[in-house]
Amino acid sequence: MKAIDLDKEKLINLYVDQEKTQKECAILLGVSDRVIKRHLKELGIKIRPASVAIRHNISDGQVIELYWNQGLSIAVTARTLGMSEGFVKKRLQSSGRGTRTVSQGARKWRKTEHITNEELIRLHDVLGWSCTKISEHFGMSKEFTRQRFMVIGKERRGPYGNGNGAWKGGTTPIREIIRTSIQYQEWRTKCFERSAFKSDLSNISSNDLIVHHIVPFKDILESVFTKHTMLPDDIKNTAILNDSRFYDLNNGIVVNQNEHKLIEQNSACGHPWWRIWKISPEFAILKSRLTCDQFEIFNDRGTLDPHSCTIKPIDRKAAISLIRYWHYLGTVPPSILMLGCYVDNILIGVATFGFGINKNISPFTWELTRLCVPGYVLQPFSCRLIDLCCQYIKKNHKHIKQLISFADPSIGHNGGLYRMAGWEKDGHTQPSYSYFDPNTNRLRHKSSCRRTKELSEKELAKERGLIKIPLPPKYKYRITL
Repeated sequence: MKAIDLDKEKLINLYVDQEKTQKECAILLGVSDRVIKRHLKELGIKIRPASVAIRHNISDGQVIELYWNQGLSIAVTARTLGMSEGFVKKRLQSSGRGTRTVSQGARKWRKTEHITNEELIRLHDVLGWSCTKISEHFGMSKEFTRQRFMVIGKERRGPYGNGNGAWKGGTTPIREIIRTSIQYQEWRTKCFERSAFKSDLSNISSNDLIVHHIVPFKDILESVFTKHTMLPDDIKNTAILNDSRFYDLNNGIVVNQNEHKLIEQNSACGHPWWRIWKISPEFAILKSRLTCDQFEIFNDRGTLDPHSCTIKPIDRKAAISLIRYWHYLGTVPPSILMLGCYVDNILIGVATFGFGINKNISPFTWELTRLCVPGYVLQPFSCRLIDLCCQYIKKNHKHIKQLISFADPSIGHNGGLYRMAGWEKDGHTQPSYSYFDPNTNRLRHKSSCRRTKELSEKELAKERGLIKIPLPPKYKYRITL
């Protein structure tokens, strides 16, 4: 077969000077690609890779636009340009822009670029948050903050004192602050004046009288600490000190040192009035509104076994009598239904239901806004209380098809109670915030600082002197009735 002769000068002009591809040259000269390739080899012309022609049409600006400005990965950038990943890397390096660091790439992949190192350091150093708490605040894994600090070379606190995730600020200093405060001294004075400087139990005056908290001081302190755990240290003690639960006249009785010692000898987990009843039955029956038969129901540690209990609607007064001291918030929100659980007319649990603060909640859905079981009830009982409430609502409020509730990780709640009760996890809320009012030393919901026509929420908060307190996302749980 006779070899095909080509115009060598024309081939050199097309392939070398005009940088045409082998295929384009073959079409213009009316031969096959193989003929063009053979002649190029005979002429000693180096054959270019097929992608070289494409590369000449791709500018550095195109690569930078896709990779840096649009935030695409190297692989996606390469696919978009129809080139290899190596081509993209070489172009980025030759342009002087380079590629992202490993940590920058990880943030991009995890979609955490909005979480700045400065904000993490502020929460860790200024607010004193643990790494776990910071991670939960941003809805990330527990190791997220630790890994970010390792990358930037930030030292973390040791796992002791305020470096421990379970640290609550230290109870010893705040105990002394409360007991030596003006509010505490005024509370003691009022209790002494009410009892005419005599023991409430023996009606005898002596030089060793003290004021005893009926609901123990340590239990109140634990609830108050839990409520204010998200506050920074510089305002936490002030908020705790001004909690009114420490200074309630209805929670104080005057006793002498010996009587107080006898009370404290009884089980600390027992019913507060049962501990007093053990040494002064008449006074306990008179003041507690419990009968002798009811006190006899308690076991030798002052606790109750809720094996046979009943549930029924209660009023706000009955609900607050339990929630004030046995729930960390100590308040009862506006509620549609409040249920109380009783053993022989002794209140052992409270649950409140309503629409919560969500204005968009379905009219066929209620939120479990408070669940309170006091310490003198044998555990576990909370799951059973939730189940009894669900059964009651299903029977008596048939238009309600679903219940929801939220678990707050900022106080150590992860929703395990709801999972044990058969509820389903339904995602989580967005990170939120509340306000601390230095004038009243109380936490306020963010809705209390809504914007007006004249001022934005930020301006209004600044005008009122409110301090913004960031809150992590809450876990949402639901159950279909």
